[in-house]
Parts: sequence; C-alpha cells; structure tokens
Amino acid sequence: MIDKNFIETQIETIVEHSRTWIKILIVGAVIAISVLLAIVSTVDVKLLLLIPIAIAGCGGVLFLLRQPAWGVVGLIVASSLVPSFLGDGQLRNISPAIMLEGLLFGLWILDMVARQRHIHWVPSRPNLPLALFLITGVIALINGQINYYYVTKLAPITAQISAFGLFVLSAIAFWLVSNRFSSPRWLVITVWLFLGLSSVYIFGRLIPPLKPMIFRTFQYGFGDASLFWTWLAAMTTSQLLLNKQLGQRWRIALGALLAASLYIALGEAYSWKSGWLPALITIAAIIFVGFPRYRQYAVLMGMVVLVVGFSQISGAVTGEEDYSILTRVEASSLILKIVKANPIIGLGPANYYWYTPLFPIQGYRVQFNSHNNYIDILAQTGLVGLGLFIWFAVELGRLAWRLKDTVPQGFPRAFVIGTFGGLIGTLASGILGDWFIPFVYNVGYVGFRSSILFWMFSGGLVVLEQTYLKREDIKPVIVKP
Repeated sequence: MIDKNFIETQIETIVEHSRTWIKILIVGAVIAISVLLAIVSTVDVKLLLLIPIAIAGCGGVLFLLRQPAWGVVGLIVASSLVPSFLGDGQLRNISPAIMLEGLLFGLWILDMVARQRHIHWVPSRPNLPLALFLITGVIALINGQINYYYVTKLAPITAQISAFGLFVLSAIAFWLVSNRFSSPRWLVITVWLFLGLSSVYIFGRLIPPLKPMIFRTFQYGFGDASLFWTWLAAMTTSQLLLNKQLGQRWRIALGALLAASLYIALGEAYSWKSGWLPALITIAAIIFVGFPRYRQYAVLMGMVVLVVGFSQISGAVTGEEDYSILTRVEASSLILKIVKANPIIGLGPANYYWYTPLFPIQGYRVQFNSHNNYIDILAQTGLVGLGLFIWFAVELGRLAWRLKDTVPQGFPRAFVIGTFGGLIGTLASGILGDWFIPFVYNVGYVGFRSSILFWMFSGGLVVLEQTYLKREDIKPVIVKP
C-alpha cells in the first residue's frame, strides 16, 4: 500500500485549484452552448452531445496541467484496457495510450515554455545516447528518400514516418516518467497498479467462464506481447524476494501471481517462446544480482545443467518452432545483405521491407521482416543507430548497478533490481521479435501497448537517481503491508 499522506496531499492539491477550474469550465460551457444553440437549426442535434465531451476534455487537460504525474500513471490503464476508437485501417492501431502520451508530452513542453521559461530535461547519462538515437533516426528518415535499389519502390512516406514515430514514442515514454514523476512514490503507484491489473488478467485467464471476458477487456497487444510477461516477472519477482517491508499477505499474493503467470506461460502458451523465455531470463538476472552469496552456486548449477542436458534444453527452446527459427535466421542474413547498400546510417525507417522481394527467401520473392529488434534497428538506422541504442542500454544497466547499493531497502531496491532484470529480459526478447521497438510492418503500433512498459519502468531508474544520488534530504519511500 502507498503512504496515505501522499494521497491526501494530492487530493488537497486538486481541491485547492478546483474553483479556478470550475470557473473556466462554466465560461467555456456557456460559450459552447450559446454558439451551438445559435446554429442548431442548420446542424444535426447530435452535435449537442459534443458539449459534455468538450467540457470533460477541458477538465481533463486542466487536471493534467496541474497533476501531470497522474496522467503518466494513466498510461498503464490506457495501454491495457482502453480500446482504440478511431476509424478503420491503420488508424485503429493508434491506441488512446499513444494519444495520451502525445498530450502529456505537449503539455510538458507547454509548461516549460510558458511557465518555467526554459526547456529542461532531468540530467542523466542515458539521455544523451537516447537523444542521439532519435537524431540519427531523423537523419535516417531523410536518407531514406534515396532509393538504393532503383528496381523497386521505397516504403510510402506515411509508413516511414510511422516507423520513426515508434522510436519517438518510446523515448517520450522514458522521458515522461523520468521528468514528470517528482518522487519515487509515483513509481510505487505505477508498479502496484500494473501488478493489480496483471492479477485480474492472469487469474481471469485461469477461470474458464471469465476467460472470454478477460480477452475482450484487456486489449490486443498488451497481454499477448512478450514484454508484458517480461515485466510482470520482473516486478513480481523483485518485490516478492527483495522487498522485506511487505507484509505476509502481500508476499503470498505476489507468489501466487508469479506462479500463475509461469503456469500459463510454460503450460498454455509453452510453444510461444517469446512469452516465457525472456521472463525466465529476467527472473534469473534478478536472483543473480539480488542474492550475491548464491551467484557461484547458480552459475555452477547452470553450467552442469547445460552440459548434461544440452539436447533437452535446445529442444525446449526450439520445440515446435524449428521452421520458424530457420526462416528467421535466413531472413536476418538476407536483410544484412540488403543493408550493405548503406551500413553506416541504414536504409531509412521501414524501407528495407520493400527491398526484401529482391532477395528471395526459401525460393519465394515476398516481403518479409527480420522478427529481430537489432536487425530492424540496424536496417533502418545503420551501425550508428544500433550502436547508440546499445550505448543507451549499457547506461541503463550501469545506472541500475549503481543504484542497487545506494537506494534504501524495501521498494526502491526491489524496483532497481527488478528493472535491471527486466532490462536483461527485454534485451533478450529483442532477439526473438521486434518487442521493445515494434517494427511498423510487424508488431506495429499495436505492440506499443506492451513495449511502453520497458520504457516507463526504465525511466523510473532516473527518478530514483535524482532522489537518492542527487539529493540527500529525501526520506526513503515507505511501503506499508
């Protein structure tokens, strides 16, 4: 549970400014109603329904201006539960989470320009490689207007911009958390909200009468994507094993959630290796870092199991996906040949997909993608872009490693080690698919519902860095049982 004083402070802040909000809303409503009533004879009466929507929208914007951190927390709800309500085609892939993130980013920039009078990012080492990664993406987008294989077409400019947009959205999610969370208490809220929603999803799947409703309620691209399982394993394992401030009931609940999730991943969804393999890697990384006295035994046991049971392990990893692995390896090798046209800066966002028919796979001239995040980044932004992303990941790992021995025991330390494990699992998932930066022609914008978890929780490391490495007057976060 979260400190009650913190919640009470937030409520008082909202109430304090409520009179101003109400006045603005009343004035806006009067103006809107007056205008609509004046032209009601020439328009559909259904337009009157826009009035409460407009009022609610104004109220929401005002609320987010005053309490931006609640909006960032709301990204978890929007990603998991809120369906897309736009039209047909590709617009349906633009989830409310993406629109909310864009609104939060715009309000953040507006606040810095209009109120603070300067643009300011919370300083942290991961910022530089991430910013350079986006700049490289812009250069690659411009470079992508060059057709390196003139016998075929480039990707449509809308697809190129959309592919680059996924880079931008990922970085914004990271920066929103690191800059808009004023204290670690927001991380507490975010983590427990995520675990609470995950509990409904996991236990609902185990109850046959509820299973259809669960699949309808939780949106496609969230629970059926690799990073949901990776970060569920990261947060449950770390809080269960390392947060000694949790009461017995909470630890039992977390243990049940972890066991139920592994039961589904290793049982019902065993053939889908992107689900359970990164999750197990995440758990192993958390145990390795969180319990240093057992590291040598864990490594020794892993080596024995690997030597004795190599055939069984390799069979478990490949399983029913031998053909899939074969085609993915060939696809990656062919895409590496395509990238030779410009290995430094790549071929531009989305473009390599349109070059692939020139390189037959399994004897067929078809469009295909790599199903590999690293190959995708290399093909789109070249060695420069891939190198910058690896630099960013290394800086995240270094930051987590520094924080693990600096932050207080309890939630902060459990979060840091859990995020480190989640980072390792996320990087492993990138070998199995385009999970942490979805490729526009594969996982696409739908997959951002899940990939946002990596970027948000990683941004939490910067929040803890600012609290415990940059300030000395902040009291430890208290997580009550």
